[in-house]
Amino acid sequence: MGKKRFEIIIVAFTAFVSIVSILYALRHNLIVAYGDAESHLNIAKRVIAGLTPGAAQLGGIWLPLPHILMIPFVAFDGLWQTGLAGSIVSGIAYVVSTLYIYKLVNRISQNRFAGTVAAAVFALNPNILYMQTTPMSELPLIAFFILSTYYFFRFLDNAEDIAALILAAVFALAASLSRYDGWLLVMAEAGVILFYHFFHREDYRHAEGNFILFSIMAFSGIALWLLWGFLILGDPFYFTNSPFSAKSQQQGWLLRGELPTYRNLPLSAAYYAFTSLEIAGYWFSALAIGGLALFLLKEKGPGKLLKPAILLVPFIFYVVTLYLGQSVIFIPGLTPDSFEYNLFNVRYGLMMVPVVAFFTGYLLSYPGLALRGWTLVLMGIQGFMFLGQNGPPLTLKDGTDGLSASRPIDAERFLKQNYDHGLVLMDDYARTVSIIRTGIPLHNYIYVGNKPYWDESLKQPAKYARWIVMQRSDSVWKNVYANPRTQRELYKYFNKTYTSRDILVFKRNDNIRLSQK
Repeated sequence: MGKKRFEIIIVAFTAFVSIVSILYALRHNLIVAYGDAESHLNIAKRVIAGLTPGAAQLGGIWLPLPHILMIPFVAFDGLWQTGLAGSIVSGIAYVVSTLYIYKLVNRISQNRFAGTVAAAVFALNPNILYMQTTPMSELPLIAFFILSTYYFFRFLDNAEDIAALILAAVFALAASLSRYDGWLLVMAEAGVILFYHFFHREDYRHAEGNFILFSIMAFSGIALWLLWGFLILGDPFYFTNSPFSAKSQQQGWLLRGELPTYRNLPLSAAYYAFTSLEIAGYWFSALAIGGLALFLLKEKGPGKLLKPAILLVPFIFYVVTLYLGQSVIFIPGLTPDSFEYNLFNVRYGLMMVPVVAFFTGYLLSYPGLALRGWTLVLMGIQGFMFLGQNGPPLTLKDGTDGLSASRPIDAERFLKQNYDHGLVLMDDYARTVSIIRTGIPLHNYIYVGNKPYWDESLKQPAKYARWIVMQRSDSVWKNVYANPRTQRELYKYFNKTYTSRDILVFKRNDNIRLSQK
């Protein structure tokens, strides 16, 4: 069978698997199980349909490219409300990732069987299968990571292949605008270029030219994001200094003594290694370790160390961020039982699945290796895991039962049944209620990104809003309900229509006219 035809078969098969998985997730309401999934959808939707639409709605915390890719699809309310707008983007990323894992392993090993095994290990991983149904940003990052790696390896094999270097830079740029993991990929590839030319003792100008050519493109994403933060939000490092940043969120865990990896390098490595094993599978991880050993023994030249160094960038990134307190993972088996939660952010381990797939495939390229049949059996077992024979994937558990889960609440039902018209003031960052589940159009919400509506509403709640939804300790609660001055105005113009332990809903009394101020 010809090379192109075989690749078409891979694309067709993975597209079929992706669609089936998405339809399954849609039927069981799993696409927007993660709270972050709806947030990603809403960011994309607000760019074109919010109260104050525009590019500024991309914000300054999450990197923008996954949201930009969703914009053509969230324009359709049905795709936005179901989450399918994000599924389309993640599903395409899944198909592209599988194809290029095959191409990468096949190119290095010159063995189609090895490439097929690597593609199958990735494509049939239950956690990958679930996450590619969601609007989360992991699959787009994985696709750009693999694409950049594929072309970068081509460059390492032939330093005269400038087209490969340019494509590696372009996809590294895309990775750097998808998740912050991509920033380390850009830096690592730039460093490898210098080391590669130093090893070959090539002309200084040749090395300098390749480094500058790569860096101008690859680092431009990081530079643009810093510039965006400065121009739009007044701080180039808003993504890490803001009270909405992951770093700020982690401070709460640290104060409670529930950030176990902070300033503890061995435990940081243990947490991410254990998470990766759980996500990628113990058997395949063991095969991958054997494949890495074989790679180091068999390969020649600087690529022997430089290629694994690129592939292991995600491992380094997460160990460092766990150590610095920039990220947190809770996973059963390591997280102490005394912690309030023991399942959170395990999806970070997804980034090691392509690495495990690569080295598993490479191991199976060795002539006469007697593990081929066993690998196929293990792949079948792993594929059936998605059907629930051994329980749901860990990433799905996190999305439905972990701290990341978005759980329906009674206040959403109340709003769905009683909302009539008008603007709704709510702290969307606190995820007081799910906008999608309330059925209220997104452009009828006032949230922190709607200037000047938000700031003015916190001082004069009746100026724009007909409804106010607040959750204990969120921004609206603190600034409107707990503030004596605004509380007087709140009770003057609004009636409390819903009360629960943590959520209050107020509706404007239409019989009272707002006094002029």
